[in-house]
Amino acid sequence: MRLTVVALLVAMIALAAARGARHLATTGDREQSLDVPYAPSPAAAPIVTLGYRELAADLLFVRLIGYFGSEQNTAQGLAAIAEAIATLDPHFRRVYEVGALAMSAARTGVDQSIHLRAIALLEAGGRAYPAHWKFPSLAGQIYLVDLQTEDPVQRRAWDEKGTRLLEAAARKPNAPAVDALTASFLQTKLGQHERAVNGLRELLLITNDHAARQRILDQLAKLSEQSTDAIATELLIARLRFERRWKLERPAVPPSFYILVGPPHGPRFDLGDLATGGGRDRIIDPLGETAEPAFEPLD
Repeated sequence: MRLTVVALLVAMIALAAARGARHLATTGDREQSLDVPYAPSPAAAPIVTLGYRELAADLLFVRLIGYFGSEQNTAQGLAAIAEAIATLDPHFRRVYEVGALAMSAARTGVDQSIHLRAIALLEAGGRAYPAHWKFPSLAGQIYLVDLQTEDPVQRRAWDEKGTRLLEAAARKPNAPAVDALTASFLQTKLGQHERAVNGLRELLLITNDHAARQRILDQLAKLSEQSTDAIATELLIARLRFERRWKLERPAVPPSFYILVGPPHGPRFDLGDLATGGGRDRIIDPLGETAEPAFEPLD
């Protein structure tokens, strides 16, 4: 039975390629676009795959890679395949990044709607993998670079959204410092000077990227109008205090994750806080002296 289903799924996916090849052979026009390859709609995908969702997702991913490598790929076709894969297997992590990049780099059909579909795919990836920094980073880049408009209000809205996504990416485990540096530059450009300074200070406390630390200090010095030595001394003290609390309270998690979850809850922790948000309106203070308000939501 399983072999029969596998053969059926392979045949369904191969049929689209055969249709396109037959069309090309009969017209003899190699410059004409191929038919869009078959991809089940998100609503139909679980039905037509007969319950073999992950297997179908794997086969469609092979189709996605092959179609992207063809000379006649279209953004619509690539987007449809990627979205079908994500629907069939939401934990197929590679498809979010590969699919978004593929549809944005298609040979034909790339427009604003495709860029927005790429962002939606990356947002779905972010929901499935909230700790993965690449998804908000790529979505932020699409907002900042790929989406184009002559409307200054829309341009600013996209720039602000892209900047917030880069800032969110920089706070995730193992994220490169370049996203935070880019976000701080854009925040300054958008008039969000204080937010840019606070974001860089936070990154300097938690980053393990020694090569980027000097660049962060230089950027902070420009924004704060202080010397790098003064900033480095102040933040070294703060970092030592922060690391002491982190290693004492949650040594098994990365420092960026410790900032998100805070210290362990006490024995009288109320599970109702998980639903209401109670007891989480304060965050870790790296200086160990005063509590500060929680970060404003980035989404």
